[in-house]
Amino acid sequence: MLQLPCLAQAVDEPRLSLAEAERHLLEANPAILQARAAVAGARAGIDMAGARPNPTLTASVTSINPSRNSGAAWDRPMDSVLRVDQLFERGDKRDLRLRAADRNLSATGADLDNTIRLARVDLANAWLDLRATQEIRLIAADNARLAARAADAAAIRGKAGDLAGVDVARFAADAARVANDALSADLDQSRARIALALLLGNRIAPERLQADDAWPDSALPVEAAGKRPDLLAARQRLEQANALRDLARAQRSRDVSVGVQYEHYPPDARNTYGVSVTIPLFFGNDYRGDIARSEADYSAAEQQLIATQAYVSSEQARLRAEYAARQSRHQRIRDVVLPAAERAGRGADVAIQQGGMSLTDYLDTQRNLRAARIEAIQARADVARAALMLRLAGDTP
Repeated sequence: MLQLPCLAQAVDEPRLSLAEAERHLLEANPAILQARAAVAGARAGIDMAGARPNPTLTASVTSINPSRNSGAAWDRPMDSVLRVDQLFERGDKRDLRLRAADRNLSATGADLDNTIRLARVDLANAWLDLRATQEIRLIAADNARLAARAADAAAIRGKAGDLAGVDVARFAADAARVANDALSADLDQSRARIALALLLGNRIAPERLQADDAWPDSALPVEAAGKRPDLLAARQRLEQANALRDLARAQRSRDVSVGVQYEHYPPDARNTYGVSVTIPLFFGNDYRGDIARSEADYSAAEQQLIATQAYVSSEQARLRAEYAARQSRHQRIRDVVLPAAERAGRGADVAIQQGGMSLTDYLDTQRNLRAARIEAIQARADVARAALMLRLAGDTP
């Protein structure tokens, strides 16, 4: 019997369901962890936006005369000044910053939800790939064993003179071809394991990953009632851009700085006090550039929302069409193609033993049977994939 490396299914590999894989995904996926860090940063942005301007303290000594620099330090004839200035914002700038920061936090939270949704899409694809490759690998290994037995039997008949040498060679070539298919199936499973492990942050070794036997529900998904997180994020970005536009316009409201000063100048004016008010004059910069840029950013956010709405609508329509097509294909293969191929394969086994079928027709029948079995698995995975994609296309994590 032909021996194939790495084809024996490990019995100690943990069986990972799609639900369990999603739990690992939320804990370890790098993209989700980065999105959570962005939410923490946006939450800190609210504290930054709500902070009021700090007062400034100024201490200075002026009017120092070196020739009259004798005596106690506090009584020397020099001007000692202690001053405190406080900036007062006008035009509701702080409230506008807080509003923009709050919208940014909401948008970043929606981005996190969308990152989770997209990661679940990638996970569903990777898990289904592994699930399908596992079954295809078993079928390919079984095909290789059967083809190897047929080749061995043909070789024995050839030595006995019951089978022509050319037919023996064709059996051997077919067995080698099927063995290569089994090796390819083994490689496909290894690739699927590595892809799934990467999504799970490599916390589970790829060689230990094994999908469980249950296929996900492939029933027609119910229309989702929730809002898509990417749509929510786009709407919040538009609100943020609107707040930032108002903030840019508010820059034309002049901020006022009020100062209080204490001055000590012995011996004539030992202690004096002063008050000042500082108002900026918009001679060089009237913030027209800031306002124009905020208008452009608002228009860009508006167009992004429109584009996202169009994308979501077209994606859901495309996924519904794909689901219907893959469901029909799966039903035809399951109900018509595979049963017919199974019947033809059993009939070919009987016919070849009784001499009622040529070797070419027999090998073609066996190849068609192997292809039908693999196609049935792929169609089953495709319809489950289409159902999951359609469900996630309208999902709010």
